[in-house]
Amino acid sequence: MKCPSVARAMAVPVLVLGLLVPLSAQAQEVNLGALDQASNVVHVRSGAEYGFVAGAGYSRVVPFLDRQLVLTGDFTLPWAGLDLSDYQLRVGALVPIVGARRWKLAASVAPTVRGTKNDIGRMTDLGADLGVVGGYYAPRWFVAAELGFDWAMTTHVSNSDLYRSTVYPGARDGWYTNPGGNARAGLQGGVSFGRHDIILRIGEVRDTSGQPPLLPFYGTLAFDTRW
Repeated sequence: MKCPSVARAMAVPVLVLGLLVPLSAQAQEVNLGALDQASNVVHVRSGAEYGFVAGAGYSRVVPFLDRQLVLTGDFTLPWAGLDLSDYQLRVGALVPIVGARRWKLAASVAPTVRGTKNDIGRMTDLGADLGVVGGYYAPRWFVAAELGFDWAMTTHVSNSDLYRSTVYPGARDGWYTNPGGNARAGLQGGVSFGRHDIILRIGEVRDTSGQPPLLPFYGTLAFDTRW
């Protein structure tokens, strides 16, 4: 029989682990060299990010202080076992901060909402994805390096009856702050033809302790249409 102090200590880490497993190491992938001053972009994406996922989104390019600000929203689901209760919704912005002709460095920030439901409970996470991407952007192709941090700032946990009966009867529902995050480093590149882009991203992921998750790499392929 578990003593109350041990069970209580285990409660939050076990529940948070259940949420962090499906986190997506997403970044905004876009050919900055192919954008107009005011573009609309629709994209679809699929690949491996802590699991097999698929997503779709919309971006709008607007002028901002003589730069191109890319405003984005997207929605992601796992496709290996489609479940609408396991999702990620993200809105964000990407803006070039320095650059000379085709060499550019851009920063991004994306507030994120995630939800998942499993045997231990329902969890809803509020977080943010912060990143930088820099490289060579030409009208017909680009290649760039990316760094980012996917931060789960606070998580609301609704414990299941199974969790209470098998792990900790006194588990409380509520918000748990700063459960963790994941850092990523990788490459992205793509080709542009007409009003379309095909973009590949690959890289590695580590948690805040420096350890790799169960799937320590990510790789996605996206198709964009601009008008």
